[in-house]
Amino acid sequence: MEQALHDRYRLFWLAVGVYLLYRVGAPLVTFLGDGFLQVALSTLVFMALATWVVLRAAALLLRPIVALAWMAVLLVLFGAARLSPAFVPALRQSPVVLEVVLGISDTLMVLAASMLGLAVSHIIREPNILAPAALFAALADFAVVSLWIPRVMEVAPQALSTVAVHVPQVGAKPTPTGLRPIGIIGPADFVFLAFYFACVWRFGMAARATYIWMVIALAGYMFFQNVVGSLTPRFMDAVDMLPGLVPMAVVLLIVNRKYFRFSREEKRAMAVVALLVVGIIAFAFWALRG
Repeated sequence: MEQALHDRYRLFWLAVGVYLLYRVGAPLVTFLGDGFLQVALSTLVFMALATWVVLRAAALLLRPIVALAWMAVLLVLFGAARLSPAFVPALRQSPVVLEVVLGISDTLMVLAASMLGLAVSHIIREPNILAPAALFAALADFAVVSLWIPRVMEVAPQALSTVAVHVPQVGAKPTPTGLRPIGIIGPADFVFLAFYFACVWRFGMAARATYIWMVIALAGYMFFQNVVGSLTPRFMDAVDMLPGLVPMAVVLLIVNRKYFRFSREEKRAMAVVALLVVGIIAFAFWALRG
């Protein structure tokens, strides 16, 4: 038991270290150029490493109160790191130094969000509750992304970027104001990702398969957003509304379907709910696009 616990922490810190090195170093690898292939590669590698960090954080055996305490500490450190360039002019003089600071702050946000997801996951007592929770989370995510976020951006355009995690691009040399990110990911996505992985660990589900398919789905999802947004600018606002929790929920439910034990009536109810969620999202997406 003690060895297993040690291994979990060892893998956690390994994941954090590798992710931080990539997050800081990717924009400095300028010899690879800056093109379509680099965007695809950067998206895949980032999602693989960021998801690995969340996976290993969710595997830690922490009580909810301890996880929340760590979240609070990490958020304080995040705020200090993210705001430090504004108060320490020397940090803004070198793009490389600035990139290191921003990379550290992004890592702290991923960890803080993971701790919150780990703490909240304890409300799920059995796998069957996880399935409807995932569906409703996807619907709630769409509502937040499509309705609330645009209003926040109108009032405070930099608010989301300040707290979000930035996806670095290999070969995109940092500018004096930092890197040119492929995109940004809100903290809520990492919260729910950790929430799902914590449940997967606790209920003995397929953690490795869930991780692999989650990386493929999320990387493809983000790459689709970038390609459609860049090739068809008039659809840029529409694709930005695509909720990240939808592919998470789909992967979670499909990969771990054998761990759910629903009666025939429950399966019918779940199917109706799933169709309702898809229908609401599709209609709202069409209406808002117009």
